[in-house]
Amino acid sequence: MSLSEVRWIELPHVPDERGVLTSIEAGIDIPFDIRRIFFMHQIRAERGGHAHRFTQQVVLPISGEFKVDISNGRESASYEFTDANRGLYLPPMIWVRLFDFVPGAVCLVLADTHYDRGASIRTWDDFLAEVASAQASQ
Repeated sequence: MSLSEVRWIELPHVPDERGVLTSIEAGIDIPFDIRRIFFMHQIRAERGGHAHRFTQQVVLPISGEFKVDISNGRESASYEFTDANRGLYLPPMIWVRLFDFVPGAVCLVLADTHYDRGASIRTWDDFLAEVASAQASQ
């Protein structure tokens, strides 16, 4: 998996004197049908630390700021989440680590699959082994 597929997604938003309204529509703003939505709040430690074999995700900073490191096992990148009007698209087989949450931060994740713990890779060494195996079979 190439990190070139990871990209920011700008969400439509309308600011006015009352505040900002941001909308999200599956298949229009998000490049997949949304099957699961979850959010993290009152965060006291790093999150993530795993990869999903089949799941596409969009990570959004609903409130506050945080950072995300990603890797495909060969290359890595870091992102700062500071704008609630844009999210980061993550294809399958990307290792994700979320950290440096400011107090009060809320992270929303949209996913195209229902939760299946068995479809995720939970250790870095297992992730590297699966990446190597996939490369060897190509």
